[in-house]
Amino acid sequence: MITLRMPPDAAEHVSFELSALAETVHSWHALSAPGHHALQLPWVRRCRDLPPQLRNDLRRLSWVVRDYVPALFEAGAGHLDRTFAEEVEIVRALPAAHIARDLSEAVLVNESAKANAANLRKLIKKDPRGVLDDVLTTLTTYWELAFSKEWDHLEPQLLDTVAEAGTALPGGVLPLLRELAPAIRLDVRRRLVLLDRPHDHRVEVAERGPLRLTPSYYAWPHVRVTCDEPWPLRMTYPVVPPNPQVRESVELSAGLRALGGQSRLDIIRLLAEEPRSTQELSGLLGLSGAAVSRHLKLLLDAGVVQTRREGYYVLYEVVGQRLIDLAYELRLLAR
Repeated sequence: MITLRMPPDAAEHVSFELSALAETVHSWHALSAPGHHALQLPWVRRCRDLPPQLRNDLRRLSWVVRDYVPALFEAGAGHLDRTFAEEVEIVRALPAAHIARDLSEAVLVNESAKANAANLRKLIKKDPRGVLDDVLTTLTTYWELAFSKEWDHLEPQLLDTVAEAGTALPGGVLPLLRELAPAIRLDVRRRLVLLDRPHDHRVEVAERGPLRLTPSYYAWPHVRVTCDEPWPLRMTYPVVPPNPQVRESVELSAGLRALGGQSRLDIIRLLAEEPRSTQELSGLLGLSGAAVSRHLKLLLDAGVVQTRREGYYVLYEVVGQRLIDLAYELRLLAR
C-alpha cells in the first residue's frame, strides 16, 4: 500500500506538470499491451503504418515499458514549455546507477522478459547507457514519425485539464483526486491518499513534496505514483480528452471546406509557387481585393496558409504540412 499524507494546506504542496517524453512512453506502453487499453485502440491501429524497422524495434524493446514504466522517463518533466528533445537530453545525462536500477526493475517486473531476463540484466549491468541510448533512439524515431503530431493535438487539451484543476484547487486537493476512484482511495478525515500496491510506502507530502500532478491520456486506465528516491514525488493520473476521431473529423471538415472552391484552390496553387500579397493575387486571379481577402481568411482559419511580413507587405504562403495532414486523414477514411 502506498499512502500519501497531505498537509492541511495541501494546495501549496502540489504542482502540475506535463511531459512530452513520458506521454510518448505511455503511448508505447499502450502499443505493447493493447488488450487493456481500449481507449487507445485507434492509436494502435494508426501505428500499423509505421515503418517495419521501427515496429520491430518497438517490439524488441517492449520489455522496457510493457508492465512497468520506469520513472527515469519523467526526469525531464517540469517546465510546461520544455521540448521532447530537451527532455531526452536530461534523461540521457542521468547517472548510470539510476539508469541501471530502473531498467533492471523493468526486467524484473515484465513477465514477457523473463525468458531473456538473465541476458538483459547482464547487458544493463555492463552498459546501462548503451541500453538507454538504444531505447531513446527508438523513442526519438517514434516521436518524429508518429507521436509528435499526436502531441500537437493532445497537449492543448492536457493544458486545459491543468487549468480546470487549478480552478478547482481552492476547494481542496482531496476533492480534486476523488474522481480517480476506484484507482485510489481517500481518507478525507486523515488527509490520506491510498493506492493498493505490492509494497508499503508512507509518504509525508509536506516533507517530500511538492506532489507533482501530471495528467495523461495514454496512461489510462492506470494511476501511476513515483515515490522512491531519487525521483520527485509524482502522480500521473488518467484524463480522457474528447474522442480523437471526432477531433480529427472536425479538423478534416474545416480543411476541406476551406479548399472546397475553385478560387481558393487557385490561390493555393499560386502560393505553392511562391509567397504572394493580396494585391498580387488579385491581379493574377482577376478578382477584387475584397474577394481575395475573404478567400484568404477562410484558408487562414483552416490553417492551410499563414502570413509573414516583408517590409510594408503582408505575404501569404502555403502551410505544406497542413496539406500533408489533410491528405493523410483522407487516406485513413479509405481503410
